[in-house]
Amino acid sequence: MLYYFDYPVSGTFRLIGRKLRSKIKCADATTRSGSSRAAYGNGDDAALEGSRGIPDGIDHRETTAIVGDNYLRLHEATLLAHAGLERADVAYASFEAGGFYETPYCIVIDRRWRSVVLSIRGSLTLEDCVVDVLLDPCPLDALGEKYGFSGGGQYCHGGVLECAQWLHEDLMRHKVLQKLLLGDNSEYPDYTLRVVGHSLGAGIGVILSLMLRNTFSSLRCICYSPPGGLLTWRLATQCSEFVNSFVLNSDIVPRLSVNNMERLRDEVLHLIARVKLSKYEIARRIFWHGVCGDNVDIGDADFSLQMTEDMLHAPDRVPDSDFSRQLRRFESMQRERRLSRGLARSIALYPPGRITHLVKTGQLGGCRHVVAGFVTCGASNAGSVYTPVRKENDDFNEIEISPTLWTDHFPNRVCYEMERIAKSFGIDTTL
Repeated sequence: MLYYFDYPVSGTFRLIGRKLRSKIKCADATTRSGSSRAAYGNGDDAALEGSRGIPDGIDHRETTAIVGDNYLRLHEATLLAHAGLERADVAYASFEAGGFYETPYCIVIDRRWRSVVLSIRGSLTLEDCVVDVLLDPCPLDALGEKYGFSGGGQYCHGGVLECAQWLHEDLMRHKVLQKLLLGDNSEYPDYTLRVVGHSLGAGIGVILSLMLRNTFSSLRCICYSPPGGLLTWRLATQCSEFVNSFVLNSDIVPRLSVNNMERLRDEVLHLIARVKLSKYEIARRIFWHGVCGDNVDIGDADFSLQMTEDMLHAPDRVPDSDFSRQLRRFESMQRERRLSRGLARSIALYPPGRITHLVKTGQLGGCRHVVAGFVTCGASNAGSVYTPVRKENDDFNEIEISPTLWTDHFPNRVCYEMERIAKSFGIDTTL
């Protein structure tokens, strides 16, 4: 879906072209292999393998496990095309998503960075959304004791924990990581393990990393746009030794938690209680002053202050009304609910690891960027310039209302900005 989102018109032609190039590559390799066999005779295949010069990217193994793909193998094809991978790079891939906790993932061999990469997909289906809202904190005492990390007194997002346990069971069933990295007969004994994920996949990756780290000591976890309500404070900060998280600008997901959503709801309700004018009158004033001008800059501080005073009562001078009385009753009910649901539901959860926040610090000019902003009413990231800033785990305790709070979460946007910033630090991101 993401591939066709990026290439809605040319996606099919790109896939066909890639398939044809792959077949030509295989045919060339087969021809060279035949020539080598004629020259060397029927010698040992292993010795022949090193001498015949088969190009990189040709899969020498008979099969690679691909689970849950459709008849046309579209998931595999788009995975290879989108990530710029060859068939031989994929050691295992599961595209199954038959239940709430079954999460698609793949295991990729990154020969350039000498790593085995376990990549976990983020939220995409309705089932994923259901998992996202299973926000009740679950204790990690038993899990920490079983897998050897300090989970005593710590909690995590309940839905993410269930997904991580399913993925761990699937890994243990197939034993792909063990075959690649562990033991005297492993294929890549000197490679490191990298666990990466986006959104829900990032949260799953962190819990899974806690479960795997004692077995794979070289493990590092990279989280793109991780969920905000993931871990309690001690574990969220302690895992920064091996977990790095990246958040793009106003992305709402790293700010999502029960406490943050309740705080935003309460602020909106109190703001409504302070309104002096009708919704129509407020919209009319903002439109005429902000869009049509009247020689007034809507961003001017004095003007904005005057507009606020004209439209809102002071917080300590809100007149009595039916709405304000209903609001007081609602707040009383919410206090009773918090007491009835117990301590666990009120536990604060935070985004994980060492966090780098890509903060918008500028906007490129040019007609293309201006048009993109106008068409999307400011929701486009086109032309935005971001600067990486180190942030603490509790710096995302408030939902930031912005036109780009959803588009900042899109994985293609995060990928593009990560690569751009990496290049600015001299890191070669080409495949």
